[in-house]
Amino acid sequence: MQSNLLFRIKEKMADLPQSEKKIAATILADPTAVIQMNATSLALQAGSSPAAVIRFCHSIGLKGFTQLKLNLSADTQGIQEKLYSEIQPDEKLEQIKKKFLMQTYHVFEETNQTLTNDCVARVTQWFHESKVIFAYGVGASHLVALDLQQKFSRIGKSIICSQDQHLLVTSMSVMEENAVFLGVSNSGEKQEVIALMKTAKKLGIKSISLTKDTTNTLSQLSDLSLKTANSPEAPLRSGATVSLLAQMYAVDLLFYDFATKYYDTTIENLEKSKEAIHSLTHGS
Repeated sequence: MQSNLLFRIKEKMADLPQSEKKIAATILADPTAVIQMNATSLALQAGSSPAAVIRFCHSIGLKGFTQLKLNLSADTQGIQEKLYSEIQPDEKLEQIKKKFLMQTYHVFEETNQTLTNDCVARVTQWFHESKVIFAYGVGASHLVALDLQQKFSRIGKSIICSQDQHLLVTSMSVMEENAVFLGVSNSGEKQEVIALMKTAKKLGIKSISLTKDTTNTLSQLSDLSLKTANSPEAPLRSGATVSLLAQMYAVDLLFYDFATKYYDTTIENLEKSKEAIHSLTHGS
């Protein structure tokens, strides 16, 4: 399955210049009609220029207008079934499933591109070298921080995850070396996470951000920046749902990258964890 072009256009639209935004809006309004157009007719329909059409194609990662039309043609069925629209009143569950599956697949595929191998490898190395990892997020992002704590604590890493900022700050302030702070925020603009990131930097703690793929404050502050797909939110927040899944997917990739690099230790600690749980639930 190929990357969904209409989702990509929605993700890029906010960052496009006005001349290209007009083209994006025209395509999203009636994508099937665009298949029958040339660059000049699309520009006329959008109130823009043929040159802007070509620039728009490059902005969304396409070689040119022909490739845009081919991608739209390949996805005619999804367009006709209106799988790119937000959830509608009284919509059938089967249709909701199709929409959610398509968007989730797209976000995971895009996250595989934005989450670079080099950055993941460096984060894995920092996790291995660290004595303690501080993890913080607000709202749904806190669930991601908890997921990281649950996974890595079972393989021997010391993880401090709390929504109490005072607890985290005081704990970070007495760490002498080899500590890591991971700030999780899809937007990268949550003030609580930014404040803790700045504190970590002042304390000389290595900092990592996990955000969507935009130029945002948190990613610019951090030493290493992990980025997931930029999923735009909609009225019923299906975008927020898939962005949460993308963040958890990123945590899974970190965990498996760590596990493969330190395989024997990981397996040994997982067995110890399982034995401890079994002993707790079934008696010694």
